[in-house]
Amino acid sequence: MHRKARLTVFAAGAVAALGLVTGCSSSDEGATGQNTDACNTFAADHNTFVGLVTAGPGSAANIEKWTADKQAAVDALKSVPGTASGDVASASSTFVEALPADTLELSETDSASGKAFVDNGAAVASACEADGTTITLDELPLTTFTN
Repeated sequence: MHRKARLTVFAAGAVAALGLVTGCSSSDEGATGQNTDACNTFAADHNTFVGLVTAGPGSAANIEKWTADKQAAVDALKSVPGTASGDVASASSTFVEALPADTLELSETDSASGKAFVDNGAAVASACEADGTTITLDELPLTTFTN
């Protein structure tokens, strides 16, 4: 019986040690989450903009409203870097700086600005994740010429 008790204590100790080691290897180590609001705002504004681009104006009668709504979403995106810090601020600044003056350029076939929109958005999402906040960005539909 004494041997069985020692084995039980050893096994319990090993399980506890494994739990400590696993807990210390969390991928969120060093993440602060200080940009949670900025990241969530970026994702919401990004997805609003992508939704508008994807839907289009719907009709000629709606073009002015659609254009104003798109501009409002862009203006909201432009405010995010001022509310962020560190890598999130840097990545969101790069995203905003790469936005074309005419957002219709994002939807042109083989659009360099459309590709930059997607890549820079992914960089913001990555910076947010490293900071402790996971965001999901809707995909901007890009068109390319294919052979």
